[in-house]
Amino acid sequence: MRSTSGPVVNRTRSIGARTIRFHGRESVDMKMTAIEKHFVNSREHRLQVAHRAQGLLGRIDIRAGWRYLDVGCGVGAGCEIAAGCGLDVTGIDVDPEQIEVARVAHPHLRFVVMNATKLLFHDAEFDIVATSMATHHMPDWEGAFHEMIRVLRAGGYLIYSDLMLPSRLAAVGRRLMPFVGFPSTKLVESLASEAGLTKVYQSRGGLRSDFIMLRNS
Repeated sequence: MRSTSGPVVNRTRSIGARTIRFHGRESVDMKMTAIEKHFVNSREHRLQVAHRAQGLLGRIDIRAGWRYLDVGCGVGAGCEIAAGCGLDVTGIDVDPEQIEVARVAHPHLRFVVMNATKLLFHDAEFDIVATSMATHHMPDWEGAFHEMIRVLRAGGYLIYSDLMLPSRLAAVGRRLMPFVGFPSTKLVESLASEAGLTKVYQSRGGLRSDFIMLRNS
């Protein structure tokens, strides 16, 4: 779990089926409620995830055998598309139940239970790191964002899709609901720029924004 210097505070909150643990700055173990799982695991939603993954991956000049990490992979719909592109796929999710479903549905792929704020991979281990509609579930989504960049090699691509609020609304949301992630376009672009990423593609649809970013160093 992610921690920072300073006094350590341990608290646990239960919100429906979610367990959120704070340790130092924040340590998070968030799981979706049964209602959320019913929606995200539905055939219609899985097809949407697959379609989005296919469209974004189609904008990258992919090399067969590239290592691909899907952060917050759920039941693996996006991972299946990536594998079809010739990528060496690993999917991670904090929810063991989602990972088990993914393993059954896609037995030829690699799925691991893991927290996005502490990725158990080496620096620069992947050629593409992708996350779709996952970081708004993470109070420490910025920590997860930095971890995704850490495991991405120079010259690799970050594919980032999620709900985005205007900066002021996101700031209010973080104060009112600290157990939820509130990415904003401005902050995502700022964090990416500071980490040496260049935006090569962006699209918007409603509150959702899709980014493809190239890591320069």
